Amino acid sequence: MSENSKKYILITAALIVIGVALYFFYWMRTPQYTFTQINQAVQQHDLSKFEKHVDLDSLYAHAYDDVVYYAFGDPKQANPFLLGIVQSLKNVVVPIMTAQTQHYVETGSVDGNAPASGTDSGATPAPAPKSEGQQLAEQLRDKTGFGNMRYEGVESTEQVGKTADVAVKLYDKQLDHRFILKVKMFELDDGSWRLTEITNLKELLKEREEATAARLKELNSKVQTELDASVQAKPGTIAVDSSGGWFPSYTLQSTFSVQNVSGKTISGLQGFVEIFDNEGMLLQRSPFKEYLSLAPQAGVTLSKTFSLNQFKPETVRLLRSDTAALKWQVVISNVTFSDGGSLQLLTQLPKI
Repeated sequence: MSENSKKYILITAALIVIGVALYFFYWMRTPQYTFTQINQAVQQHDLSKFEKHVDLDSLYAHAYDDVVYYAFGDPKQANPFLLGIVQSLKNVVVPIMTAQTQHYVETGSVDGNAPASGTDSGATPAPAPKSEGQQLAEQLRDKTGFGNMRYEGVESTEQVGKTADVAVKLYDKQLDHRFILKVKMFELDDGSWRLTEITNLKELLKEREEATAARLKELNSKVQTELDASVQAKPGTIAVDSSGGWFPSYTLQSTFSVQNVSGKTISGLQGFVEIFDNEGMLLQRSPFKEYLSLAPQAGVTLSKTFSLNQFKPETVRLLRSDTAALKWQVVISNVTFSDGGSLQLLTQLPKI
């Protein structure tokens, strides 16, 4: 091989090395690369790396506002007193969500609650009753599918200066459904990026709610056909009552009829009274259970009273609605027959 050929090969190799180095230098300073770092941090349980690239306090502060807006509608139209109660819990819920996420990154598990501030992290003999803040944190976690989502890459990035809008592909293994998560990121001093906000959370919540309902309907299709051939429920009346006073409590009064259309005696019923707004958003799902002896082709009228949790954003939206304009239904989820047989719907998606 001639000297000129050797020089040509060496120069070419050097250019390739320089090109690869420049590419990786550029790639490591992009929002896309940051998501690979976030994903690695979760897989490796590296909380320090995760928190460098995800501002949990900012993320959940924005998320809480979006969930409240999604559940209430326009806050300007909400009852100021009830809205104020829910918004006052923000400073409680955000730290709980942050602690739960840190626990997930460190352990890979969404089970178990992080210890409350100022308490011993050692084992406790029994779990304490959950506060309103803890209940809201769990609702937020469940609504967003936290722990079920799998990262599948970045779909697109729009960068303007030190900010970037990024569309991320996620797969929910429980729903068998793909989502696009849109987030806002800011560039750090070392050229890497940090996620601070989900910008399409309200749309994502609606899409996930619809996907959950569709998945449950699919899983329940066979049992639902058998239930429809056994029992029929017809809505009657609903009303919301208040105890009055400065700190009122609220109850939902519901009357509906049930008809046994099977050839067997029914000995027990379980189900839900579900209330929706005009856009189809579920505002309230109240469970009921009834033990009775309902002969074939016989009917009965049931009256139920349900306590309402005014700390739930959806319930607040219900309380400020005109009940006469709301849509509602009675769902029979479980029927027990006197011969020992039963039919039962799934009321939540099975864990994977």
